[in-house]
Amino acid sequence: METITIVDTSISTDNVGDEIIMDAVNEIVSDLFPNAYIFRVPSHDALSERTRAFVRKSAWCFIGGTNLLSSVINPWNLWRLDRLAANAFGSSRTICLGTGWNDYMQSPSSESKILLETALSSNHVHAVRDKYTQDHLTSIGINSVFTSCPTTWVLSSKFCSKIPTKKAKIAIITLSAWRAEIELDKAWIDIVRDNYDEVFFFSQMQDDFQYLAGLGYDDIKTVAATVQAYDRFLNDHDVDFIGTRLHGGIRALQKGRRALILSIDNRAAEMGRDTGLPVLPRSDSAAVGKWINGAPPLTITLPEDAIASWKRQFSPEARASAKAVSALPEILPPAPLLKRIKPAAKMILGRS
Repeated sequence: METITIVDTSISTDNVGDEIIMDAVNEIVSDLFPNAYIFRVPSHDALSERTRAFVRKSAWCFIGGTNLLSSVINPWNLWRLDRLAANAFGSSRTICLGTGWNDYMQSPSSESKILLETALSSNHVHAVRDKYTQDHLTSIGINSVFTSCPTTWVLSSKFCSKIPTKKAKIAIITLSAWRAEIELDKAWIDIVRDNYDEVFFFSQMQDDFQYLAGLGYDDIKTVAATVQAYDRFLNDHDVDFIGTRLHGGIRALQKGRRALILSIDNRAAEMGRDTGLPVLPRSDSAAVGKWINGAPPLTITLPEDAIASWKRQFSPEARASAKAVSALPEILPPAPLLKRIKPAAKMILGRS
């Protein structure tokens, strides 16, 4: 039985969008390795001795989507990648699965380059969310292929042809408190309110609800802030999605609902450019009104050949011929330092 680690972005997350991403990642890994034993380790928390051991005993390790990669890797990044963790990942075959770059950034720093080169497999092709991410990895000598986000892999031409083109009676919106622009957000929300009988709100992060409350609307109803409640709402209502949450919009598309994603950073903008995902700038409220009343049929162009090529690396034949990974040694702080740390920790924690 093969053993796999998934770097799971839904562990210790404050964003239910990570759960939407992991639904797709889990499905893909299960299809590729139907009989594998799977460990899960967090991306948002630093690896412990226990979780590093999980990675080290795994034949394969997959980084589950989202914008974990960065030009400046530090202790508060979305991916808590330090030298110990990078060394552990480097002892397995650690491979990106639709992973993206954190934001529009300069070239990777020398330290970040070392960490990424150590952690990511040099013998396999990585699947990345957009061509912008691919360019960054290419610049540091890491081979990757643009596959889009794994959440979009189900959005084939046949699937998209069934998504409605006419406006629904109700709308569901999302907001992003972490990149708030009160006047811009109120402008497009007012257009939505003017064009639909009812407007609902899905809070993908806790702060989003507080942000909506501060905008002063008293006629927008809320849906419970869980993926399960959101799925039920999308399944049970004829509804259009409009909002700044990328994966809230993709989930609506997965459920066969019309969706418009309003870009506020590189993620939606780059995916819209690369695949035709329905994306408009948040600042273009006039275009939002036009989309509501006259959107063309949805056409998403997936890099299907690249996805198929990436998957072939994990065929039974390819796995059988793959070379074993030379395990990198676990490099721990020297013993004298550990002896100083442990008594101090006991004093802080109040343990005997």
